[in-house]
Formats: sequence, structure tokens, C-alpha cells
Amino acid sequence: MVVLLVPLLSFTTIAAVILPLFALAHTRWFAEGDVPPYMTYEPTALYLGAWALVALAVVAAGIYLERRGLLQLSFLHPRRDHAFPRAAATFSMVAGAFFVIAGTHGYLFSPNLTLGAGVPYVLIVFQIVIGVAFLAGIYARVAAIALALLWAAGFVFVGALSMFEDVWVLSTALFILIMGSDYFSLVPIRALAHLTRRFHDYALPLLRIGTGVTLLILGFSEKILHPEFGINFLAEHHWNFMQLLGLEWYSDYLFTLSAGAVESLLGLIFILGVITRLNAFILAAFFTIPMFILGPIELAGHLPHFAAVVLLLLFGGGTKLKVVGPLHRQLRKKPHD
Repeated sequence: MVVLLVPLLSFTTIAAVILPLFALAHTRWFAEGDVPPYMTYEPTALYLGAWALVALAVVAAGIYLERRGLLQLSFLHPRRDHAFPRAAATFSMVAGAFFVIAGTHGYLFSPNLTLGAGVPYVLIVFQIVIGVAFLAGIYARVAAIALALLWAAGFVFVGALSMFEDVWVLSTALFILIMGSDYFSLVPIRALAHLTRRFHDYALPLLRIGTGVTLLILGFSEKILHPEFGINFLAEHHWNFMQLLGLEWYSDYLFTLSAGAVESLLGLIFILGVITRLNAFILAAFFTIPMFILGPIELAGHLPHFAAVVLLLLFGGGTKLKVVGPLHRQLRKKPHD
């Protein structure tokens, strides 16, 4: 009975969180000017408590499925030789294209980090140079080190929160530093490729964790702690379809909190390293929805995120830096009853 209940619990809890995924847009970017803090008498503690229980159920189900090897979607893994190095090189080029687009549009990493937000123009230009290096495969690993330093420099000019919201930049830099862009590289550095080869097993886990931390922090910073951004967005775009389904009590405030809770939960699952492909599949599916609603420019703004999710979908989250591996080893050491 327990064996049947846990997969059923995993299915129902995952289904329960799918609908609010439609609200996973970066709502702050659509706000024009400052948005006043939102004041409400709604039962915030009750809402967040309910979502905390959902999160516990989903994480528990995810750990169970990971231990049992269920819903791993391993059939998605490409079987061709050198598939992962080629995919890694493609990821480097996609990231490069994004950094060029971001720089030529006057922002650093994300549209809220502009000259008006205190970002020096030289950093934006530096970002473009790094992007070109990734695109052309010119000293990609050196450019990755420069990208990590550029991310660190952001702490000085725009603060810690903004950089932690864009921690995916650091994980992208580490991934490219380890894997390089050797298959599509004009000018590689063989010495660095040799030095980083021993860390190949950590490339995907670092990318997974960076993506997860970004989602976790954005879920809180842009939605749960500052729901005014989501409510402002919903007032303009009317995406709260829960009310259209007959749930009139599902307010814009609850919808925004739900979106933040789901975003943070998906990030936590990536961080833990459980059911990575299933998590990536859900994200990949819903990453495409804003493109049809808001236009292709929405996809351009999420190129590296989408590329990272596709990598995790195809190749999994790696065997390092995950919670289930150590638990397996501990269980094997215990004598059977």
C-alpha cells in the first residue's frame, strides 16, 4: 500500500503546483517606475503554510522517486558519442548570444540592471566582449573566468541581492570554464582544457545548483517578499486564470504567492538534485508559454536559462553535489533487519 501511495502522492502534489507555473515571468521587469508596497489583510501565514506543506510533500516524493529510480526520463539522454561536449559548446554559444543581446540593449545580466540602476557602462561593454568570445569560441575558458569576475564586480555597484538573483551567471561561468567550447572553438587554450578535465563530473551539478538557487531566490525576492510586482503585472495582463476556472476566492495576491512558492520549490528540487529531468521538463514546457503570449523577445531574455534547462533535461543533473547519493551510501552501510 505504501509503495502505491507514494507515487500517487507525487503525482497529485506535482499536479497541484503546475497551474501557477504560468505566472513564472519576471514580473518586476514589466513594472514601470516604482511600485508601492502591497498591504493586505489576507491570511498570508495560512497561504505560505499550505505551500510549505506542498513543498515538503513534493520533496519527499522526489527523494523517494530518485531512490527508486522512477520517473528519471533516462531515455532522453543522447546516445551519440561526444554528445555532451558538443552540447556544452552549443550552450557556450547560446550564453554568448545572450550576453551580446543584453549588452547591446544596455543592461547587465538582467533587464533591471541598467545604467540607471548604477551599472557602469564599462561593465556592459565588458559583457559584450565576453559574449563575443563565447560565440566565436575565442579563449572561452579565459572568458569564463572574466565572466565570474564580472559577476563579482556587480556586488560593488548594484548590491548583493541583485547578484544572488543572477547567480546563474556564476554557474554558467563555472560550467564553461570546466567544459569549454572545444567543438566550436576558433582559438582554444589546450592547457586550461587539460587542467579542468578532472572536474568534468562537476560541470552539470554546478549548472543545476546555480539554476536552482536563481529560481529559489527569485521566487522569494520578486513574488513572496514583494507581491506588489506580481499584482501590478496581473492588473495589466489578467493572467489569474484560477478565477476563470470558477475559483473566485483565488485572489491576485494568492496567485502571486503561489507563483513564487512554485518557482522556489522548483529551484529547491534542482538544488537537491532529485528528479532533475522531470523538473527540467516542467520548466522547459512552461518556459515556452510566455513566448506565445508576450512574443519571441521573451525567449531572447531567457536564452541561457532555457539552454541550461535543456541541458539538464537531456543529460540529467550529474552524480555529484546531490542529496540522494550520500543517503544511498548511508543506507548501504546499515545492516538489514
